[in-house]
Formats: sequence, C-alpha cells, structure tokens
Amino acid sequence: MRLGLDSFSFHIALAAGDYDLFRALDWMEAQGLAGLQININGPRGRFLSGEPTDTAHLRRVRQALAQKGFFAEIGGGHATDAALVARQLELAAAIGADVLRTVIGFHETIQATIEQTRIAMETVLPLARRLGVRIAIENHEDVTAAELRQLLDALDDPFIGACLDTGNDLVVYGDPLTAARELAPRAFTTHLKDHRLARVAGTVYSIGVPLGTGDIDLPPIIAAIRQQSPLDRLLIQDTTGYASVLNPFKRADLRPPHAYPGIPAFATPAEAAQAGLTLRLDDLPPAALSALAQQQEANLNGDIAYLRRLLG
Repeated sequence: MRLGLDSFSFHIALAAGDYDLFRALDWMEAQGLAGLQININGPRGRFLSGEPTDTAHLRRVRQALAQKGFFAEIGGGHATDAALVARQLELAAAIGADVLRTVIGFHETIQATIEQTRIAMETVLPLARRLGVRIAIENHEDVTAAELRQLLDALDDPFIGACLDTGNDLVVYGDPLTAARELAPRAFTTHLKDHRLARVAGTVYSIGVPLGTGDIDLPPIIAAIRQQSPLDRLLIQDTTGYASVLNPFKRADLRPPHAYPGIPAFATPAEAAQAGLTLRLDDLPPAALSALAQQQEANLNGDIAYLRRLLG
C-alpha cells in the first residue's frame, strides 16, 4: 500500500508564508512517501504554488512529479458545477493526475443537492473517461456517507467513486467507522485524519489532531479500507490547526444523537489552544504561525510513523 499526503497537511505553512509545492515534494520524497493530492481551491491555485491556467507552471509540476515517481491527484470542487469540474479534470490531466477529488456543498435541501450533483456528474463523465481521470466525491461535512453512497450507486459508473474522509461524518453526527464501511468499496482515494470533539465557549467543535490522538478509532477503519476497498494508496490529511462546528451547513434534517456529555470543555479558543486544540489560524501572529507550522511538520512525521505501524 503506497502512502501519500493531501496537501492540506501543509495549510499552516501556507498561512505562515513558508509553503512551496516543490519544497513539499522534496520533503515528501525524503520521508519515503509516494504521492499526493494537490488542493487547488483558493488564490493562486492554493497548494499548486501557481496559477492553474499557467501551462508552463503545470509542465514544471508534472516534470517534478514524474522525476520522483509520484502518483498525483487534484483536490478541487464543487461537484454541482459541471463547467468547473470540467476545467479541473483538464488540469488534472495536464499534471498527470489520475484522480480528481471534488466536494458537493449543500444547497437548499439534500434532495436538491444530490440531484444537482447527479446531473453535473453525468455531464462531465464523458470528459473524465476521455482524459482517464476518475472523479472522487468526498463526504465533506455536507452529506453523510450513506447519502454519498446512494448517489454513487445511482450513478453506477467506474469513473465515479468516493474520497473517503475518516473524520467528516463526525461533523454530520455520524459514526466514522460506519462511514468507512459504507464508502470503502467505492473509494478512489482517502483523507486519513483524526479529530477530537471539544466544547469551546459553549459550542461543540470537531478539531484536528495528529493521527491516533483523537476520537476517531482509526485501526478498525484502516482494516475496513484494506479489506473492502480496491485502493493501492492511502493519503494522510493532517488537520491540526483546523476545526469545524458540527453540522456547519445547518441542515434541518440532521439531529445530534446526544448532548455530547463528557467531552473536554474550554471557556475560550485561547484556552483550547493551550491544550493543543487550535480552532483557527486567523488571529495568530507570524511568529506563532511559524512555530505551529514547524509543529505540524513534526506531527506529520508522527502521522506517517503511526500509519506505517498500523499497516505493518
């Protein structure tokens, strides 16, 4: 099983102004990793380190990936916008990526959202087949794994599958292990992450932490992926420094299973950060951001070691 990273794992370095794709590739090669998913959402292609329309830059990225023998994926969105997905499929093909991860984004009702996604996917499928780039829809804090699996089964196409995120069903009141078992047979890629639930100033958050230190029971999830999925690669997504409120799209049809008794409680975000649970990066001064970016690199080394131990 090949190991890689989702480039969001460098989001603190990006916020600190210390991120560069080519340096990240060198670092990953030194850790013995085999590839990555490049998240392109945001200014200047975000983790692409260059404009998605800059063909010369895309050639440099493709050459760097090929020189290292890395597999590549693109992390884009949104799945309801067929024209946008088509452009991202073309970009993926340009750098030699074989998977485009996309997200749905909740609109009005779950029924309308799923229907918009189905129509958009059917529109772009001929292009995906022609380019040889598979589309992986993520369970991304907006739909449950069960809802995504129903969509994938309805589309029933070998070029449409899942990006199995091990933490996001926690945000929509689901069980991560159940979600993994639901999506593993249709998974094209993964975001392996760990999160911890905590109450901060009265609001429950799902907060990114290093693998093996949170509330997500990763060993049986990894076992389910290995047993039930066709995957030959696993991608880590280190989300330290990121947090989400539960049910961020305020879906009226979703209900929490309980009041989350017994989770850690903090009066302020600063108090939570002192306990190692950082909710956001916006208010951090440059020196603190740089220190946190160095800590995330150390966390990533721990994530890699943790996953290798699980895989034996």
